[in-house]
Amino acid sequence: MKMEIPPLHEILRRIDHAVLKPWQTRHDVDRAVREATELGLRGIIVSPSLLHYLRDTYSEGIRGVVVGFPFGYHHLEAKIKELERALADEPDEVDAVINYQRLILGDYNYVYNEAAALTELCHDVGVKIKLIIETPVTAQNPQTLYKAVEIAVKAGADYIKTSTGFGPRKTIPEDVAAINKILEDMNVRSKIGIKAAGGIRSALQAILMLKAGADIIGTSTPSTIRETYTFLKQFYEKKLDNQ
Repeated sequence: MKMEIPPLHEILRRIDHAVLKPWQTRHDVDRAVREATELGLRGIIVSPSLLHYLRDTYSEGIRGVVVGFPFGYHHLEAKIKELERALADEPDEVDAVINYQRLILGDYNYVYNEAAALTELCHDVGVKIKLIIETPVTAQNPQTLYKAVEIAVKAGADYIKTSTGFGPRKTIPEDVAAINKILEDMNVRSKIGIKAAGGIRSALQAILMLKAGADIIGTSTPSTIRETYTFLKQFYEKKLDNQ
């Protein structure tokens, strides 16, 4: 079956540039700002300690911050304090990790109450929230994945994000497709978006995620996606010419 390759700009405008490694500094934010502006990216996501700097240096796209990152097992009170402090630096979006440790133990009420509290705090100040459900862990059990998606929907999240990139494996298209199907079966797909993130470093990976249902791509290597896109398109067109 022929796979349509979307235009490069259609991929780039869906990319959140992640600057989340613990050793990254303001210099990395400066580099990300240059890349995001040059490539026309959707936005930049940073750690809470770098958000104020991002706010002062970047205005062309979405300015995002992570909370409860990367493992999500912080007490709710700690996450709320972290979120309140982050919101003071005026992000456009928050990527928050749910307590998937409690989720896999079946403590669904706790996880829902946490997700709802974080979502309410964001929405009260007009900030969108992506709930990270860590599919490399939660997708190991279909029931756990279903509950993660269900909780995010009931909590009112704007997006479900697959992974932090710190899990036991990369995000795969099957993760995105599974989330997409659950949302469709719940008849809420038009109300909540999907962000694919975690080990996405090539144009082919990004395209497969979009084909599986992702609305946003999270990556720390947008320039590599641009470079591999050129190679992929040339290879694909050459293959079609030879058929």
